[in-house]
Amino acid sequence: MQLNPQQKAINLSQRVLLFLAGVDGLRGLFHTFFLNWAALNIAQIDGHPDALLLLGVFGNSNFLTAGLFLLIALKAKELSGYVLGIIPLAYAFGILGIRLNGVSMQSEFSGKYMMLAYLGLCTLTFLYFLYSKQPKFRTGKADQS
Repeated sequence: MQLNPQQKAINLSQRVLLFLAGVDGLRGLFHTFFLNWAALNIAQIDGHPDALLLLGVFGNSNFLTAGLFLLIALKAKELSGYVLGIIPLAYAFGILGIRLNGVSMQSEFSGKYMMLAYLGLCTLTFLYFLYSKQPKFRTGKADQS
């Protein structure tokens, strides 16, 4: 049975969301159980207790997103594409709030490259998902009207 383009986009979105669930699970592990190592070797931030606590708390939210992504991908895969669109918007909104408070990075933070790939994957898959919903793309023909 051949899948239509919209179903292919849903399946791709589901797979990407499952992959991101795994990535967020790993991020949660590094931000909590391997906190000191990650702070020194990935984030390259000072080991100040407050900074480490905030990094660890962020790890908790990584566990939460990993679970939610897994649940959505397995139980409501039709929503996967939309969730992939929400992720970069949420990060952009958060970064805006941080910048409006005059906070900027002082450390190297090597994890930013992984996050750019993460957000890029979300954005590209979301755009493909949206494009697949266009009538011209679904039928493979331009409207005859």
